[in-house]
Amino acid sequence: MPAHDAHARLAAHDPAVGSLRLLLGTDELAERLGTPVTRGYLRYKPGTSATALLDVDGRSAIGYAWGPAREEKRHKAVRRVTAEDVLLDDPDAGMLVVDARTDRHLKALRTRVRAWPGGTHTLSHKPARRWVGRSGPRVLRVYARSGYARALAGHATVLADGGGGSRFRLQQVLERDDAGLIVLRHLPGSTLGATVGEPELRRLGACLGAFHTKGVDRAAPYVEPPVGTHRALRALEPVLPGAADAAADIESAARGSLRPGPVGLVHGDLSLDQVVADGHDLGLIDLDRAGRGNPLDDIASLLAVLVLDRLSDGLCAQAAPGVMTQAAAPLVAGHAATGPTGLGDDLGPRIALQLLARALEPFRAGHPMWPELTAQVLGAAEELGRWRW
Repeated sequence: MPAHDAHARLAAHDPAVGSLRLLLGTDELAERLGTPVTRGYLRYKPGTSATALLDVDGRSAIGYAWGPAREEKRHKAVRRVTAEDVLLDDPDAGMLVVDARTDRHLKALRTRVRAWPGGTHTLSHKPARRWVGRSGPRVLRVYARSGYARALAGHATVLADGGGGSRFRLQQVLERDDAGLIVLRHLPGSTLGATVGEPELRRLGACLGAFHTKGVDRAAPYVEPPVGTHRALRALEPVLPGAADAAADIESAARGSLRPGPVGLVHGDLSLDQVVADGHDLGLIDLDRAGRGNPLDDIASLLAVLVLDRLSDGLCAQAAPGVMTQAAAPLVAGHAATGPTGLGDDLGPRIALQLLARALEPFRAGHPMWPELTAQVLGAAEELGRWRW
């Protein structure tokens, strides 16, 4: 089912959020604004609200569609914005479009970044959660209140003693502001892509192994990957009936296959685009979720993002184990040379859990065939849950 038809079905099943259709598919919104509109990341709570990052003819904006609490939500959203910040305000329909820099959950974006000397360039923005930008040699990261302390702790954990012997280059924290801002030194180089070769994967594995060895404690409590991802799939039931139940079954089976292992320093949300190559040197960025856990979960996270990229390019779910075997071999070999011993044989189930954690990404990102891609993600998770390394 194409995204256009799926969006119409979702909107029809959720009359409480009357303007939902304007954010799911932006043609009607573009007509109302009289200018081209494209949608980026979207968050949706059935019966309650939808929030989307928009590009309105080159201007970054946030679109809100609210349900029964529209009056209260609108009041909170507009009380700190100026008339110039408002692109569309329709209180009766529960619809508001404002300049993205007015994100009410990101105080430092409003109070610090908008007036930053020399200006800033936006790298990414998840409304109400996080904004990342750059100004010259500095990277600015802005967080909502709930995420700032966690991100600060993550960076502090990794940087406490220069990375604990890690072979990675790491970003230095230059400034922090309790309004929710962390300023880091930019790491020169280019992020790794999905076409990375075997030598680079082996070198990455070796750097990752040294990183994971910091603070290994075999007596520490067992740390599991995040739980309950299947519940978020309930939002897509009108389009993908049974998907949430299928995901719950896959998650249960994968968790039943997990094995204890060493607990050490982990990145917490690793992917190839968080590894920066500059010649032979590798750098590690985005340390918001760094902490203590099973090193295999970092490897699983990286491989899950890789397989999701391949699925987006047309890979079928049944081929996922073959792709994983090819990518995992040099990565794990490099890791074994420098990393902690005693890792389990449960990499497959851990990749399955990491895939399930990303099952909504095709929908949130607006992939043109997100219903089919979501089904392929679940199929790949089921296949990899049985895969052993």
